Amino acid sequence: MKKVIIIIPALLALILSGCLKDKPNNDFSNLSYVAEITTASVNSTPNAPSSGLAFFGGATLSFATAPDLDTVSFTVNVASPYPPTKDIAVALDIDPAALATYNADASHLTFEAFPDSTFKFTTKTGTIRAGSRLDTFYVIFSSRKVNPTKSYMLPISIKTATGATVSGNLSTIYFHVVGNPLAGSYRWDFTRWNNSDSVGPNSGTFTAKPTAFIPNSPTNVEVKTGYFTAPRYELTFVNTGGVLSNFTLTFNADDIKYMNDNGVTIGTGPNILIADPINKIFKFQYTAVTTSGPRYVIDMYYP
Repeated sequence: MKKVIIIIPALLALILSGCLKDKPNNDFSNLSYVAEITTASVNSTPNAPSSGLAFFGGATLSFATAPDLDTVSFTVNVASPYPPTKDIAVALDIDPAALATYNADASHLTFEAFPDSTFKFTTKTGTIRAGSRLDTFYVIFSSRKVNPTKSYMLPISIKTATGATVSGNLSTIYFHVVGNPLAGSYRWDFTRWNNSDSVGPNSGTFTAKPTAFIPNSPTNVEVKTGYFTAPRYELTFVNTGGVLSNFTLTFNADDIKYMNDNGVTIGTGPNILIADPINKIFKFQYTAVTTSGPRYVIDMYYP
């Protein structure tokens, strides 16, 4: 018994001596903080990344349906295992060098800088408070002053972040709008028949409803249709020195899947009945098949 009594205190002394060497609290003083631009309000996917060239599409602007003064927000985040223990002052600025570098790559669409009269960057400095990670910044665009036929870019970069490293590939957000000669606001007439040949009285109509041709690229626009499942038309064309020709019409693939999942399939079309790019008059038609029978649809667009 005496041997056991002697060994136990020795073990306790060894364990306690080891514990006394440990620091009573975690030491975060040597953690590395990285400042990066993350999400933007223009991204249709909530909380999705929107900065850097890898997420270029997340900073796409669409002014065709925007109010005249369109406020866009984006966030600056501090990436680290734990939130910062001290305030981090962040300074941002418009980055003409980023635009020049982007345009130097011949594989990209070339953008012009947004004219000063078309936007207002409300503040270029902010503070990420200790224990937090985020700060939000705002840009107000005047959409009515933006020429919809031209492609513009507003790159904004983190210039400094006190006590943090500025991210190498997520420090710039490339706000941009794609120009297209057909982009802009239109009026829209819609008519539907509950048959496959438009014979007899129609079963639904509206006239002069506001809509917009939204550019996906300089030679492709997207516009919604009047049917209840809302398949979007994709109108593609060739632009030869300002002369538009070779119009082709398809449906948005995601919308077709949605229609099919809800028991609706395309019977015929979509077909182009009128394509007048000079006067911007377009007339499209298709038929759909539902569980209750066929539907014949005509959509008309004009200034």
